[in-house]
Amino acid sequence: MGKIILVTGGARSGKSTFAENLLKEEPSVCYLATSIVQPGDTEMADRVKKHQEQRSKKWVTEERFRDVGQFLSEHHQYKGYLLDCATLLSINYFYSLMVDEHGEDYALIDEKIAGFTEDEKNKIEAKIMVEWHKIIENARKLSGDLIIVSNEVGLGIVPENPFTRWFRDIYGRVNQYLGKESDEVYLVVAGIPLEIKK
Repeated sequence: MGKIILVTGGARSGKSTFAENLLKEEPSVCYLATSIVQPGDTEMADRVKKHQEQRSKKWVTEERFRDVGQFLSEHHQYKGYLLDCATLLSINYFYSLMVDEHGEDYALIDEKIAGFTEDEKNKIEAKIMVEWHKIIENARKLSGDLIIVSNEVGLGIVPENPFTRWFRDIYGRVNQYLGKESDEVYLVVAGIPLEIKK
């Protein structure tokens, strides 16, 4: 059975590079890319391009942020899996739930978000956590390692608006869950990996 390895760190800390290096000797790797590039978002497109250029051309890329657990249950053939990143998976999954319910009316979605009750927030967070439980459950059945990259969101300033504060807290609780369930955890600071759990 493979290991689950969490690699966390701040923006541009070197966490993705470190995570990729953990799998560089593996003969077959599936890269689970969780970002979405919206039309006209040249900055995000550039970020994605840089990530693509730095990883091995031999790796298979699977672009998805939904049903990752199901994908893992159906694709056992790889010697390693790299999910980059947990933070984007969580927020993209959230917005996909909103689109499922309200369509692509983003003005309406923003209005709904602004009016969330605590009960509605708790239900949404529970759905996000269910998705992560499925990922971990199926990762435990893999023969190869699953490396999860996640942003460390608790070391910066407190966000200005309520939605961002709420989602920062969700990210933190997702990271706590992943840290607890992972066999190894690394915190990357200024390009230097620190072993937190092994």
